[in-house]
Amino acid sequence: MKKAEGYVIRKLEEEYVLIPCGERAEEMNETISLSETAGFIYINADKADSTEELAGLVAEEYDVPKSEVLEDVKAVVKTLQQKGILL
Repeated sequence: MKKAEGYVIRKLEEEYVLIPCGERAEEMNETISLSETAGFIYINADKADSTEELAGLVAEEYDVPKSEVLEDVKAVVKTLQQKGILL
């Protein structure tokens, strides 16, 4: 997976905020709040070639079976792709 350019991520307590910058800020005038897990998915997206690999990273990080997180990871990835944040 690949992250779209033009975003900065910041952690604020229990959540992450994606902030558009540069040209992206002109296109998209909003910040995006992500849960801790969604933030982990975004941060580590470029370490995985597929959603299944990304689910494996999430499972390892949170010490849960991959089968339990796969559908949630797919949903987060789909949402981020629809918003143009992940390619």
